[in-house]
Amino acid sequence: MAEDKFTKEEDKRFTLRINKEIFKKVEIEASKERRSVGRQIEAILANHFDSENKE
Repeated sequence: MAEDKFTKEEDKRFTLRINKEIFKKVEIEASKERRSVGRQIEAILANHFDSENKE
């Protein structure tokens, strides 16, 4: 069972410290994609690992 009602069973909750300028860039992209910042970071990481596996 999830730790709280907002965290899905397959998700892991953690704290991330990130440079303010990078955060702002991610926030802008997240807004364009209609995602939360957390989901945008997840998408960026997934795209990174997907492209690495294709090489």
